[in-house]
Amino acid sequence: MLSRHLGGEDTSLKRVDERTLELQKKSSEKILHAVVEPLDDLRRERARATFESHELDLYLVGGEKEYQLRKRCVEALKSDPAFNKHDRYFLTREQLYERTLTMQFNIGKKVMQMGEANPLAAGKLLRELVDEPGGLDLHVGMFIPTLQGQGDAEQQKYWLPLSYSGTVIGTYAQTELGHGTFLRGLETTATYDGQTEEWIIHSPTITATKWWPGGLGKTSSHAVVMARLFTQGKDHGPHAFVVQIRSPEDHSPLPGVIVGDIGNKMGYNAVDNGFLRFDHVRVPRRHMLMKHSKVEPDGTYRPPPVAKASYGTMVYVRSDIVMNAALYLKKGLTIAIRYNAVRRQSNVKPDGLETQVLDYQHSQRTLFPLLATAYAFHFTGEFMRRMYYQFEKASRKNGDFSALPELHATSSGLKAWCTWKTKDGLETARLACGGHGYMHLSGIPHTAANYAPQATYEGDNNVLCLQTARYLLKAARMAASGEAPTGNAVYLAAPARPRSALGQRHVRDIGPCVAAFEHRAARLVRDAAAGMAGMSDDEGFQRLMIDWIKASKAHCAYVVLRNFMQGVQEAQAKCSPPTCAALQRLLALHALTGIEEDLGDFLEDGFLDRAQAAAVHGEVLALLGELRPDAVALVDAFGLDDYFLNSALGAGDGDVYARCYDWVQTAPMNKSDQGPGYEKLLRPRLSRFAPQPH
Repeated sequence: MLSRHLGGEDTSLKRVDERTLELQKKSSEKILHAVVEPLDDLRRERARATFESHELDLYLVGGEKEYQLRKRCVEALKSDPAFNKHDRYFLTREQLYERTLTMQFNIGKKVMQMGEANPLAAGKLLRELVDEPGGLDLHVGMFIPTLQGQGDAEQQKYWLPLSYSGTVIGTYAQTELGHGTFLRGLETTATYDGQTEEWIIHSPTITATKWWPGGLGKTSSHAVVMARLFTQGKDHGPHAFVVQIRSPEDHSPLPGVIVGDIGNKMGYNAVDNGFLRFDHVRVPRRHMLMKHSKVEPDGTYRPPPVAKASYGTMVYVRSDIVMNAALYLKKGLTIAIRYNAVRRQSNVKPDGLETQVLDYQHSQRTLFPLLATAYAFHFTGEFMRRMYYQFEKASRKNGDFSALPELHATSSGLKAWCTWKTKDGLETARLACGGHGYMHLSGIPHTAANYAPQATYEGDNNVLCLQTARYLLKAARMAASGEAPTGNAVYLAAPARPRSALGQRHVRDIGPCVAAFEHRAARLVRDAAAGMAGMSDDEGFQRLMIDWIKASKAHCAYVVLRNFMQGVQEAQAKCSPPTCAALQRLLALHALTGIEEDLGDFLEDGFLDRAQAAAVHGEVLALLGELRPDAVALVDAFGLDDYFLNSALGAGDGDVYARCYDWVQTAPMNKSDQGPGYEKLLRPRLSRFAPQPH
């Protein structure tokens, strides 16, 4: 690291005479008197915490066993040059694609080398730590799960070993140039030829071109293609077909296949998102995945026993997105809070030192509610994980799909809510880092650009809110008819409360806060449902779309708060009182800022009054002050290693400025004194300059 207080590198002293050094000495001493080492600031921050961050880290990660696995995974990657991320921000797109693909292939080797008892868990952690979406993401995240979820036993026996070994690399080709969320509108066709027992896969329009699938541009040899199934003259809607798209010899497109890369995006550029067209490409009948729907050799179509049984892969991916939202919000907040704790700016104190940015109330109001949200999303992600795997177990072992409507509605709404909040939260974290946050070296811009697509892919967020709204409408009608809704909408059966009990004991009591979120969601759902009187459901959702999206958001906010509360309650048995107290302060802040930021929703029907609103604001300010000593410890408890963060601003030692200086020395633009185009553009002009004599 750079020697901080020499005014330059050691070599500069050799060309400076003693008199110059002496003249400069007092000026430098004046400056150094007001300089605080950022490493010392971060050490002091940790020393002032009211709880032990390691204890909370163990609770969040799931225990000592999981903590040690994470630690081993980090060390395995940090010690292997093949997983170096130091120069990632300086790579071209082509270099980034190849580097990431290399890492992804090496993960399998690394898992084998580590010899872990749970290789799947180790592989998942290694992929998280590499932290760069790449050409194999859809192979692992969509192609294989679709084979598992929609292929019958014989198809799985054939395709899965090929996929696990990498002999076949697949993607999931659903989105088209002209259609995304509206699956029934897909234009790629699969027409059955009973005479040859083959499917004719065809792109009849330009808008039928598959567009966006990751790994399609240059990586994949095969694709699960979602195409409209036509047999015996009837359209049975989108179904999944396995189609080989490239030659195993030279990776060239097969006859009738037109495939390529769609070019650079705002981010996500290690992923080769691609386009794909078919010109009357024939595949065998058994390349239709037939676990649920089937087509007999004579062309007879057999529908699935459960109408939405094939939703499993989609629900899995949406559930996974909810689980990942917490991770990336944690990353942004770890960087921003650590940097704000060591960055000093203005407001010089009597001791001549500038104020830590995190001591400013506005910085706290910007970052601490997001910190609370990251914790809320952590516990919501755990809830989503349990919910999905309970469904998966029941559907796989017993053919029980009864939980699918609830899971579909919950994963849809939470996917929208969590990705919106995380996407916006990352940008807020970047802005909270000032100008330095704009550097890729901060770690936030690259993360934010890579995360942003999650608010779009796997379903437009507003459309997903409307899918949740249909579930809420059904639950509201059940409640109105005297039936009790179940699951996350059970609150719709409770009688409406005219007034809030908030503040009757203490404003931060969580019970009245949860009741307020519940009341708001129930009122918005009931009002939207009442507004649809005399309309068909389709007409009602068109005319009251804004109301229903708002109701869905309110429902999701309630579900997140309830899961946060449950996570804090469960901590009582596993964590010490100081740790639980810190979690309770975060929980209260999450609830009260949620009320404050949407205050009109709680005031418009008189549920809260003006005095309660003022009390909420005052309590938020009090909580900011109480959480200030614990801010760094609370992000330390996320357990995010420097290797994962890859940030000059957010590293665990706080050595921000030396790290920034050192990292930029390796930038390609700094490999020579003359930049690109110097001889042609700059030298002819600048060489004419003659310095004035002293």
